[in-house]
Amino acid sequence: MQRDAKQRTSARICMLNYNAWGVIADLDGKNVHIGGEEVQHALMSRYLARSGHQVTSLVGDFGQKPVEQVGGVTVRKTFALGAGLPGLRFFAPRLTSTWAGLKAADAEVYYVSCAGASVGILAAFCRRHRRRLVFRIASDADCAPDTLMLTNARDRMLYHYGLRHADAILAQTDKQAELLLKNYGLHAEVAGMFSDLPETIVAPAERATDLLWLANMRSMKRPEWFIEMVRELPELVCEMAGGAHPPERELYTRAEQGSRALPNLRFHGQVKFGATRSLFARARIFVNTSSFEGFPNTYLQAWANGVPVVATFDPDGIIARLGLGVAVSDVAGAVAAVRALLADPAQLAACSARCRAYASTRLAPETVSAPYLSALLA
Repeated sequence: MQRDAKQRTSARICMLNYNAWGVIADLDGKNVHIGGEEVQHALMSRYLARSGHQVTSLVGDFGQKPVEQVGGVTVRKTFALGAGLPGLRFFAPRLTSTWAGLKAADAEVYYVSCAGASVGILAAFCRRHRRRLVFRIASDADCAPDTLMLTNARDRMLYHYGLRHADAILAQTDKQAELLLKNYGLHAEVAGMFSDLPETIVAPAERATDLLWLANMRSMKRPEWFIEMVRELPELVCEMAGGAHPPERELYTRAEQGSRALPNLRFHGQVKFGATRSLFARARIFVNTSSFEGFPNTYLQAWANGVPVVATFDPDGIIARLGLGVAVSDVAGAVAAVRALLADPAQLAACSARCRAYASTRLAPETVSAPYLSALLA
């Protein structure tokens, strides 16, 4: 890059996430994966555009126009996720269309999150065209070779190449930064997560749903744990939402079937991102049963709505340390924590207020964006 970075207050930025169109266009998720990273991509791109940056979002082909303008962001499509011949589709259309999209964006800096081949592709593009690459870790699993959720040797090689050639690396938590330094010898700055903050919320006592569980149905999310919780809490009104993870469709089927036997559990399946706002708005407690995560986007949505989190995963110990819910280790602990919170309306209201106060101060976009802008504009 030729400009003096210290003089820049805006930049041409390209962000890559093949599935982000599902959140950008608020699709129902039937033919596209919608997860926390897709939500972060959409929220961050919109914020950067509102802040005066020229932002391009590079996404997959889901039948939309080749180029669309959404919320001030230029959205370019690449390839249909199922297109091409097995064994060859990585090169055409995936690599060829991605490379063409990166070139068409003509950005000064490129951003990608989540371990995968795309990190290496962007690194190669940026080295070839002398552009800047910023990568953000999306899960604790991204921080060590032994825990990477990449079974393809080619994808692992490309990820490691991209990781080592990124100009800046961001992490969601201190733990991730420590793991990256320990396992790769690489430094990462900790950056928070973007979130919607509703202007007003209702008190916990006025909400209709006792427990909410929301995640993609993957084995590490352990949806069966929540179903077991609901079975032990027949007096509570519970809701469960999330789409199937293609390699683990049987897990989704089991969760759906298990919910049918529980009259106090409403199973939504995949929902639009826009619909999740109403789910959190009417919930008293959010439950997370994951064995590991990055920093769950659902925690941010919960706290923004004043919803305490009862969870088996506590990033950097923030839930226990700041009293934003209860950190537990198993189903029995989660059931006990839920019963204790709901049995004491004053305690639940106080916890809800702490969550809302945390979101209002720590999740403000001006605060969250600072480390991203530092990396993007360096």
